[in-house]
Amino acid sequence: MVKLRIILLVAFCMLFFSAFSQKRYKKSLTQSKGKKHQPLRFKYNKKMAVICPIFVPSEYPYQGIGFKVGDPFALTYKLYATKWLAFSIDGGIAASGLYKTRYKELFPGFPDTDTLNYVNHQVEKDINFSAKVSIYNDAPKFLKGLDYYVSFGWQFRYVDLLYGYVYEVSPTEDIFGSVRKTVDYMGPEVGVGLEYSYFDLPISAFVEVIWMYDIVNQPTFIKFQGGIGLRYVF
Repeated sequence: MVKLRIILLVAFCMLFFSAFSQKRYKKSLTQSKGKKHQPLRFKYNKKMAVICPIFVPSEYPYQGIGFKVGDPFALTYKLYATKWLAFSIDGGIAASGLYKTRYKELFPGFPDTDTLNYVNHQVEKDINFSAKVSIYNDAPKFLKGLDYYVSFGWQFRYVDLLYGYVYEVSPTEDIFGSVRKTVDYMGPEVGVGLEYSYFDLPISAFVEVIWMYDIVNQPTFIKFQGGIGLRYVF
């Protein structure tokens, strides 16, 4: 009798468990059918939408500040007034080694040096300033973010030189000495350049070449200059 009760109790528990499981399974199916599929969502990324976040035509004027490496090594500021017009100021240190021949040729033209013979020279200061206007144009469409420009400006130079010389006292006697000279010169400059701004960051990279014409010390002197640089645009 006891065994029969135990068997009936176990059978009842199994039936109850089976019915409960079926109910949960049907409920799960109902919820699955009623729930719509939700597609994956990605957070909107402005940088993905606009790869080049600067030089938007409707946002001019822009400003840019940075540096240039070459001749001269300079800090540079540019005001992008419109898409096609910009104004810039550069100031820095010239690559004095490129002007060695020029500074040697200047020595005989200084006052009181006509009786002195040039030996060598040392550049102690060579400062460069320039102001110019640039006219921009778009490069071909397949070169995204690239512009080219022509610039016209005026350049100022200040050079502090220490010359070594020899003075012939007699056929058998020479006197060696040194003299310090300061050279100020200036003149117009003309240049061409490329500027690239297809970055995720608000920066532009540029390369330019310039021809400077000295109207003060050697009117026939034309010097080729150039450099590459970066500007932060804001």
